[in-house]
Amino acid sequence: MNKKRILAFALAMPLSMMTFNQQAVASECGLSCCIAAGVDGIGSSVGLTVSMQYDTMLMKTNKQGTTKVAPTTIISNELTGRAGGYAVSTAMTMQKIATNIAYRMDEDNAFLLTTPYVINDMDMMMGMKMMAGSNISYSNMKMDTIRGLGDMSLLYIRDVYKDADIRTRQRLTLGIGVKAPTGKSKARNSQGRLVHMMMQAGTNSWDGLLSANGTLAFGENEDGGAQFLLAPSLFYQFNSKNALGYKVGNRLNYDISARYRVTSTFNVKLDLNGVWSQHDSTNGTIDQPSGLVAYQNVNGNVLDNVANTGLHSMFISPGFQWVAGDGWAVSGEYRLPVYQKVNGTQQVTDHWFFFRVTKAI
Repeated sequence: MNKKRILAFALAMPLSMMTFNQQAVASECGLSCCIAAGVDGIGSSVGLTVSMQYDTMLMKTNKQGTTKVAPTTIISNELTGRAGGYAVSTAMTMQKIATNIAYRMDEDNAFLLTTPYVINDMDMMMGMKMMAGSNISYSNMKMDTIRGLGDMSLLYIRDVYKDADIRTRQRLTLGIGVKAPTGKSKARNSQGRLVHMMMQAGTNSWDGLLSANGTLAFGENEDGGAQFLLAPSLFYQFNSKNALGYKVGNRLNYDISARYRVTSTFNVKLDLNGVWSQHDSTNGTIDQPSGLVAYQNVNGNVLDNVANTGLHSMFISPGFQWVAGDGWAVSGEYRLPVYQKVNGTQQVTDHWFFFRVTKAI
């Protein structure tokens, strides 16, 4: 691999920290993580880049505001003074496999097509009280796995400023795009009720995307390229209502990536990743098969209540990138939550892993 290609990868890698996903609603999981893998490999050279990303999010902790709360406590509080049943998630595993096809038309303009495949699993605890004042009986259950194509997106990216076409040390890139409703959004449980919106593969809405990414390079590596890289980025998704009157809250991802080139082909990095999202909303449209307001079962499940959506989270993320040669690059990271504040009661991320493979064609 020539030095130009090595530097293109090294400078493109910081752009990957936009943070975005595909089924994205009440949790930290969002569309930007998929798109980021594609932006990662665009680089400075005209042509086609294909990347594959796998990420898995493990969630077990429930919070109210910033305070951890046990599932039994949530259920007990909800059933105080009344009979009935109430369900709380005790574990979620959200996996995504995303394919990104990036095409740089010329030195300043590029397009990025992202296609995700999602696999969502959830364990729940059900509390049941026969009459007011009686004891609550608890049972555990496992939901059916939700899997399938997620919502695809297309992003147009333009370099609006760079100090040089080769060995770029300062760059500002802006992007605008759209997310299409290609993922399934009406998966149902055995009772015929819609599965929780955050577990659906798609949202069934057309949504807009905006991005801004910067790169600042410092020092000099032995190959003549930069030794240190600093890359701030913003990603905003503004959402629309779907056919059932449900709107996922708008979302902002803000990130800053700092990396050090150990060698010409190996980088280590440390990132700060932030996620802020609004409340979801519903206009009260009834889902005819179930007779309930779409995706809502306020008195029966903590996940089926728009009051329990919207959050602000921050992660510290160590990672690496290896330029393997012949256009190949491999990268990975681990996101550790350091701050999480939720609206209402929500399950938050405990561990988040990423692995990417990129090939310049």
